[in-house]
Amino acid sequence: MKQINQNFQRTLLATAVLMAASPAFASELEEVTVVAQKKEERLQDVPIAATAFDAGALEAKQIATVADMRFSAPNVSFTQDNFVGSNFKIRGVGQDVTSAASDAGVGIHVNEVPLLAPRMYQTEYYDVEQVAILRGPQGTLFGRNSTGGAVNMITRRANTDGVEANLEGQYGNYDHKKVKGAVNVPLSDTVAVRLAGIALERDGYTENLFTGNDIDGRDQWSARLSLQWNPGDDTSLNLMVSQFEEDSTRTRSPKQLCSADATGLLGCSPDKLGFDNVNPLAQITGTLPLLLQQLAPVAGAGSIAENPADLRKVNADIDPEFEVDETLAILRFDHDFGDYSLAMTGSYQETSMRSMQDFNMNASTIEWMPSPLLQLVAPIAYETYFADGTLPISAPSENNTGIVGGNIAYANNSMDVYDQSNNDVRQHTFEAHLASNFDGPVNFLAGAFYMDASVSDDYWVHGTGLDYFSVVFPATLGFDGFGWVSPSFRQQTNEYALTSTAAFGELYYDINDELRLTVGARITNDEKSIDDRPNLFNNGPDGNPIFLPYGTDVDWSAASPGRVAEDSWTEGTGRIVLDWAPDLKATDESLFYASFSRGYKGGGFNAPFDPVAYPDFNTLYDPEYVNAYELGSKNKLLSRSLQANFSLFYYDYEDLQVSKIIDRTSFTENTAAEIYGLETELLWAPTDNWLLNANVNYLHTEVKDFASIDPRDPTNGAEGVSLLKDLSTASNCVLMHNGAPNPGVGQVLSCASAAAAGFPDPYTIVPGIEQDLDGNAMANSPELTASLGAEYTWYLDAADLAFRLDYYWQDDMYGRVYNDDIDKIDAWDIWNAQATLTDKSGTWQVRAFARNLADEDHIVGMYVADSSAGLFTNVFTVEPRTFGLALNYNF
Repeated sequence: MKQINQNFQRTLLATAVLMAASPAFASELEEVTVVAQKKEERLQDVPIAATAFDAGALEAKQIATVADMRFSAPNVSFTQDNFVGSNFKIRGVGQDVTSAASDAGVGIHVNEVPLLAPRMYQTEYYDVEQVAILRGPQGTLFGRNSTGGAVNMITRRANTDGVEANLEGQYGNYDHKKVKGAVNVPLSDTVAVRLAGIALERDGYTENLFTGNDIDGRDQWSARLSLQWNPGDDTSLNLMVSQFEEDSTRTRSPKQLCSADATGLLGCSPDKLGFDNVNPLAQITGTLPLLLQQLAPVAGAGSIAENPADLRKVNADIDPEFEVDETLAILRFDHDFGDYSLAMTGSYQETSMRSMQDFNMNASTIEWMPSPLLQLVAPIAYETYFADGTLPISAPSENNTGIVGGNIAYANNSMDVYDQSNNDVRQHTFEAHLASNFDGPVNFLAGAFYMDASVSDDYWVHGTGLDYFSVVFPATLGFDGFGWVSPSFRQQTNEYALTSTAAFGELYYDINDELRLTVGARITNDEKSIDDRPNLFNNGPDGNPIFLPYGTDVDWSAASPGRVAEDSWTEGTGRIVLDWAPDLKATDESLFYASFSRGYKGGGFNAPFDPVAYPDFNTLYDPEYVNAYELGSKNKLLSRSLQANFSLFYYDYEDLQVSKIIDRTSFTENTAAEIYGLETELLWAPTDNWLLNANVNYLHTEVKDFASIDPRDPTNGAEGVSLLKDLSTASNCVLMHNGAPNPGVGQVLSCASAAAAGFPDPYTIVPGIEQDLDGNAMANSPELTASLGAEYTWYLDAADLAFRLDYYWQDDMYGRVYNDDIDKIDAWDIWNAQATLTDKSGTWQVRAFARNLADEDHIVGMYVADSSAGLFTNVFTVEPRTFGLALNYNF
């Protein structure tokens, strides 16, 4: 691979040198327009670091989803997260927060409408006019504030130009089948309708050896209806309604890594990753049944299946399930008054998601049986749940009663654990802006924005060990026939509500024909409220466990109230830009700009937690702010055949938001940070046959003045301390010896009770010892990245044949802000190729495509579970080698 890389770079360099010697054969590049400042402008005229892909570029560079943007856009990274979301980062800024009430650092937009819960990484692009990426804080014009940047997908509108249609079918390996197409029909001189759709089916990329099935497959479709009405020459009304549905075996986390910790205090070692299974004695599903002693389940013959040393193979008890439903409607009204133009946009989105998969990814043939003493000590429990010798496991239930209320998913002789993530979102937005079109040097844009959103979010972990404990433990206290609710862990967000309003405006002043000043400001008010609660063996206000009779499926939330809270933030942001477009002899066209922008992202609520166990953690986390400085240049050279764009940026961050998981709870902390870098985008058509592109980027990120407890290593390698495992919660805490001898203890019944009275002076118990993270790199932020592409077209008599080769490389990076060796993600690269045959009239096209030619299994992101899960690491990978054939016909 290294030799191929060197050869390809030499080829590009040789081609560049050769073609530069004969500029007379250069081909002028086509102009690209973008909507980056609320109006359509030439990309080269916009004083913003932006990258845009029209439909042709998306196809040529094989950009099928938002994840593929990282291969072609500067300083962009992407990874899934563990809870069906994703982390799309621009210049190191994205979504490093695990919270239902969090905002994304990069705003995702469809037709300029910001979406709180976009299904962007799950859907595929079809019938798209353009996808644009704006790098840097968007604190004035675009949707809601975003500190990292914005992505805007613009769908094709209906038009009255005439009837047109296209249809494409694809087939490839993994039994990949895709059909997409569109039809546009004018209904009159002023009304047109357009219908587009896509359907995708393919087998899974991952083999589940235990079930014998391929998983991570796809079965999804989407349809879009667009309607345009032009009642007058100066007025248009555009409606877009789309529907997306998926019912797949998509995995949230395709592979789990661990180097087993033999002591059971951590579950997985904090210094390396491997293909071991998690030590079950470190997980709450293993520690709780042990507290039952003689009444604990009994293990028979069998073994835990190996974790295959292959990122594309797993041993999971069950195959994953993944369901999504999304409806999106956008209505836009435009009117041109001559000196002014008015645009008003309203939208509605409703989306739901359910994802379920094996939590531990380690199937077992060990036969577990209920305790032989159970029939004697707890006859009601035995007869109700275990008379057939099997162990039941809960199904999700709205009242969190699980098996106690009769909600049983299945029963067998395994100690199974599976998790489920549910998410439902409804949002409305409205935006209006008025822009002037004066002939003089001064113009303006002013507008207002409103969003109202409601989110319900649930994350369940169901375990046979939890269920067994929930119905047997009460019997040890004399409550046979009663179960302790909730028997399953459930992080329950009944409703997270957001109301965001903003007023914004920009003033444009042409100082002279070459120099322009832009001044923009925005005032934003975010109001957030949350109604949530953690569920796992809840206690009432009196501190006593909540026991319910078997079969009682009632709402017991009043006996253990959750949290209801609200807060609001009002902030001002904006930008100042000075751009200069001189007439230089050295270039055909140049634009230079200097900008300052202020970005803001709202604060939020940490998940509910025990303040006794974590006295130093806040229930709220603060908003984050960034002051961004940028110098840029956009140029056309060599008879407009070469486009050369550069940007140099510096970010000063205050209260950057980062999350970690402790004791099944997500905590978000705030830190200062510094980011700076350089981006180079080159596009060159040295002849009519050649098209070359190159992006070379540098990114430096570091957190400042920040310390945090690492869940992977709570002791931070300190001397004179002991690591403890809480048997009741499976969480970790640290015993400080404070000069006293090592008591030689590794497990305690409860860290909280031990802290209060379990150890005499001078011993003290703390959640952990902070690491000094000052100067550490931010997560998922490679320092160096590069993408290179070369396309050559043969113009034949009856058709044109084009061959394209693309290469992407990124430096190593860290998957977490702690920057330990175990957090390092190695540098990786990827090759894509495509050959396209198009007839001269553009009626038909045949395309052969291949992605990830070397079939590499690169890791691109990671998630570290908490101590009660054994601190395993879920890793996310690129797709394997895929190839196929596409046939396209334009009617």
